[in-house]
Amino acid sequence: MALEGLQLGQYRLVRLLGSGGMGEVYLAEDARISQQVAIKVSRTETTGYPNTDATKDAVRLFQREARAIARLDHPRILPLFAYGEESIHGTSLTYIIMPFRPEGSFASWLQQRNSSGLLSPRDVAYFINQAAEALQYAHDNQIVHQDVKPSNFLIRSNKENPSRPDLLLSDFGIAKLSSATASVSQSVRGTPAYMAPEQWSGEPVYATDQYALAVLAYELLAGRPPFAGRQEQVMFQHFSVQPQPPSNFNPSLSRDIDAVILKALAKKAEDRFPSISAFARALQQVIQNTGPSSGANIPQMPNTGNLNATLALSNVEAETGTQRNVTLPGGRRVTVNVPAGVYNGQVLQLDSLGELQRL
Repeated sequence: MALEGLQLGQYRLVRLLGSGGMGEVYLAEDARISQQVAIKVSRTETTGYPNTDATKDAVRLFQREARAIARLDHPRILPLFAYGEESIHGTSLTYIIMPFRPEGSFASWLQQRNSSGLLSPRDVAYFINQAAEALQYAHDNQIVHQDVKPSNFLIRSNKENPSRPDLLLSDFGIAKLSSATASVSQSVRGTPAYMAPEQWSGEPVYATDQYALAVLAYELLAGRPPFAGRQEQVMFQHFSVQPQPPSNFNPSLSRDIDAVILKALAKKAEDRFPSISAFARALQQVIQNTGPSSGANIPQMPNTGNLNATLALSNVEAETGTQRNVTLPGGRRVTVNVPAGVYNGQVLQLDSLGELQRL
């Protein structure tokens, strides 16, 4: 069912702006006062069957998103204008109304400036600080966003500095509220490239958003995400593979920057920074130091006695798995069984005996 041209209350749906796992977003207009807004509508193929469990779950998730945004009043979070339910030609539509940002998403902005190369580390710190401000406020209000990624930040032009737009956090469709009840589906949701191990296990915590923001920072600094591949390969890597330092892909980055990013990407939530704002402050601290690695007072990764080994694999070996001989400190050689789904050049964690961890 096409929704363009439909009337929802005083708003007419003009055109589709985008769609995702939880709904479709339309540009809408109130002709009486020439106001444009964005309206997020639950998917028509779901709401067209009002008695199904999927439909009931979709409505609950929409209600939960509306409640989450309604609790938040922050300059870096896209606000909620209204929530509504309406029957159109026998189809029940659930929707939320938000401000329309014509500048688009942070993801689109990054794509448009791709030819300019990587952002400077200082620009990265600027954006990460803004994102962390919004997310810390959400955490202070007992909300875990669970879907931190470039497309879920909208931008607002900054006339004083056009090269640094302001970020607005949006899309709380899968947010976890402390008051959420078991009646809402607990299915694992999120965007694989940004999902912390505990999110894959269906147990998100506040540090889950920190992990996702660290993935975003890694992308901005290194020009690539820490992990890539098919969904099952990405999941395996989030659980079991230590990411390479971002300086491996951008040699201008210091070891201190590597240390901050890798701490925020720790596999265990308790090994990350104590808060998402602490992560952002630590990153800004080391980026402000433009000299060589300073040895700044950065919280260290836990010393587990593990080793790192970089193995060059062919595409076939990466797909099917293989074995490699690795020389440990002291000259001892061990045979490492590399499972399917590991990528060429990926850094694997070994224990002190040379065994791959959690495999």
